[in-house]
Amino acid sequence: MLRRFGPALLLGSVLSVGACKKSEDPAPPTPAPTPTVEPAPPFALSLLRDASPSGCTWMRQDTSGIRKALATVDAPCARLGLAWSPDGKHGALVDRGGGEHKPRAWRVDFEAARGDPLTLPEAGHTDALGFDAQGQVYALVSQLEGLTRKTERGEEFFVSDGRKLPVPDTEGSPGLAHAYRREGEAWRRIETVATVYETDDAVGTGALATAGRLVSSTSGADPDAPAATEFSEGSEDAARLDAMVKDKGHAEYGAWVSLETHGGPLYAWRAARELPVLMPPLRWEVGDRLEEPESLELAPTSVLELRARGPLLLVVSDRAARIYDARARKRLAALEDVHDTRFWPKQRTVTAAIPSSPSAAQ
Repeated sequence: MLRRFGPALLLGSVLSVGACKKSEDPAPPTPAPTPTVEPAPPFALSLLRDASPSGCTWMRQDTSGIRKALATVDAPCARLGLAWSPDGKHGALVDRGGGEHKPRAWRVDFEAARGDPLTLPEAGHTDALGFDAQGQVYALVSQLEGLTRKTERGEEFFVSDGRKLPVPDTEGSPGLAHAYRREGEAWRRIETVATVYETDDAVGTGALATAGRLVSSTSGADPDAPAATEFSEGSEDAARLDAMVKDKGHAEYGAWVSLETHGGPLYAWRAARELPVLMPPLRWEVGDRLEEPESLELAPTSVLELRARGPLLLVVSDRAARIYDARARKRLAALEDVHDTRFWPKQRTVTAAIPSSPSAAQ
């Protein structure tokens, strides 16, 4: 007996066969995810700019390029040193002086954008102003003249306020270093030590215990300056860099150094001057190539300072600055006719004041 199959059954069979064939086909490849680079974080810069017709203006610039003038003083930018209070509300400016120019100072209110003259201790030469963790202002003073110096039993010593301070038996010009704390409208001397000046090693007022307690100082090192590892002459790394960068653009004697960034090693030339300085060429290592930072556009003989904060890299010369996103190795901004550009310090929590030791106050 013949059976007839209805159209519905035939259609179901066709669909079933098609589904089986479809299931046997290989799945289409999953497209690889497109690599993404996070946007560069916001930043704020501190910079100095020549004022018209004379003097210097301290400014703060944000990511958008907007600048706020904080204070203008009648001193050249090249002679100024900067310091910040830990709460980010105040700053200090010091004109280091030189020759016939005596040091001068100003305390700056960032919110009011005003700089008020700050008298300095009368004795000696004020080398630096700074803030401690409680926001108190200190002056570090060097003194090499007008000192009382005596010898007893073959030992030389300075006499300061009735105290005998042995003269250091080491290379350099011996003298005294004083630390003063600002209390109201006056300075109180809290520490005095014998030390040496004019040496290769930076001792001087750095011998004061007070100097080590300052969180920001007009003569202190920038915390954003990256450490540099020097390649010894004749090393494999130095030879490779010399072979790949045949023309440095100058004839300064020195050595290659490597600085770690979020974009990999950055190589620079460190010239062996009396005080070593960084110079071009600058090169990022990209695969098997060396590339100059994008649109660097700085003279080969420029003296450079480098600052790194997270993925941001700041390259500073005497009158210009470049800021990069080191991850993408892309230039974010170029600044011209500016001095001493650096990242604006991060705000710190101000801690309770700790009384100084009475034995240190002389």
